[in-house]
Amino acid sequence: MDRKDVINFAPSGIKKRRSVPRYVGVIIALCLAVFCISVFVILARNDFDIGKALGAREPETTRTSEMTTEAEGSTEDVTEADSALFLVMCSDKNELTFCQIIKAEPSARKITVKPVDPELSIEFSSEKMSVAEAFRTMSYAAVAEGFSSIGMEIDRYVHITEDNFKRLMSKLGPVPVEVEGNYEINIDAVRYTFSPGIQNMTSDILLKYMKLAEKGDAAMRLQGRAAASVFRQHFTEENYLKGEDFFSALINLVDTDITVFDYGKADAVLSSMLSGEVTVSAVG
Repeated sequence: MDRKDVINFAPSGIKKRRSVPRYVGVIIALCLAVFCISVFVILARNDFDIGKALGAREPETTRTSEMTTEAEGSTEDVTEADSALFLVMCSDKNELTFCQIIKAEPSARKITVKPVDPELSIEFSSEKMSVAEAFRTMSYAAVAEGFSSIGMEIDRYVHITEDNFKRLMSKLGPVPVEVEGNYEINIDAVRYTFSPGIQNMTSDILLKYMKLAEKGDAAMRLQGRAAASVFRQHFTEENYLKGEDFFSALINLVDTDITVFDYGKADAVLSSMLSGEVTVSAVG
């Protein structure tokens, strides 16, 4: 007789977010851990200097971006010149597992994770299609460009497979995630249960939780909150001090238009943003 193995992730008590004397965990993914390193590289590649990041002078120009979802019909305007948007995509083969927009605001020391509905319609030339369909048929760069049709100018993209997502998170270690409901996932005669509270999730469990615990809008909300947890946990002074070797190990696990050369230009922005506490939140 087959016996089901039961893995119970019971909450071990609420944990306070640790405080680091001069530096606090900052950016993301994307998508999710590589998100963390990638955001700063994006900022550096777009010529964001320390003066601007610290608010020492008024920006000469402004760029307006919108974080919009068609289903909600809501728009968030971004008018800071020293802000950047990047697209984080995770997939299993040719199907999206999750898709998120990460907004970084250096001067405000703020990171926002916005889940993207795979059925959101974006436009390419005269053709409209869903984000999921575009991902199946077009390049990552083209998908990122398509968001401009809804007023979202993506600065850089990051794509990671499910397998590499697990490898990446294994390198970084468990993530404390706040579970808001009771969930049960059954896979190959193994039952995974999640109860309300703070639970430390390994890479494999985190992916299962993000992918299978909820469906539809509820799934996007859960994924956004989990991604924000990754940011808070893993962008730390310790990881920052590992420098280029650490970045190289991460960047080799993803498909992105960010290069190792760009990382060398990011030190000023990293130092600026890590000089105070960074607010990481999920919206939508």
